[in-house]
Amino acid sequence: MSEKPEQGVPVKCRHCERIMSQPVVCDYCHAISPTATRADHFTLMGLPQRFDLDERELHRCFIALSRYAHPDFAQSESPEVQSLHLKVSANLNDAYRTLKDPASRAAYLLELLGGASSAEDKSVPEGFLGTTMMLQEELADAKSAGDRAVTGRLKKVLLTQHDGLMKRIASLFDEHGQAVVCEAVRKDLLAEIRKQINAVSYVAKLLSQLS
Repeated sequence: MSEKPEQGVPVKCRHCERIMSQPVVCDYCHAISPTATRADHFTLMGLPQRFDLDERELHRCFIALSRYAHPDFAQSESPEVQSLHLKVSANLNDAYRTLKDPASRAAYLLELLGGASSAEDKSVPEGFLGTTMMLQEELADAKSAGDRAVTGRLKKVLLTQHDGLMKRIASLFDEHGQAVVCEAVRKDLLAEIRKQINAVSYVAKLLSQLS
């Protein structure tokens, strides 16, 4: 993960030296701050660090920040400033792609909160693999036979399963946000979120075979 600016420390604009309300663009002179290259995706977008985001607000923030961070905005500036715009613009694009998709947002936030990555923990909810293997076999048979009725039914089943998993992830993040007193409970919740995210990946792969 990217290093975050120290929380609670006001950021001054490198040009006008006024206090910035967020780490990317100065509210007054619209200069780009170097601290934007070290901010996590949520901080970069000026959004709260949580799973439940308003996607319209995410889009609005992205458009507003990209306007000043775009390399074209710095064409008359020094090579150093142009390079900064390139880096920040790339970071904004990466942040937007990651946070726009609920599954990738969940995985990113999980690791930001100290949870395991998919490489570190490949576990899934109990009983999930058995169910998934049966669906995969049924899907393979239906595709081989060209049975659109079955593939259509399976797609609905998988979409329902995917939605259920994402709702469970949202609920677990809410629980984690409220479990501020007990670190053991927080760790258990992060581990369970990882399992749910891994399950989402399995379901998404099956759904990709039906697209």
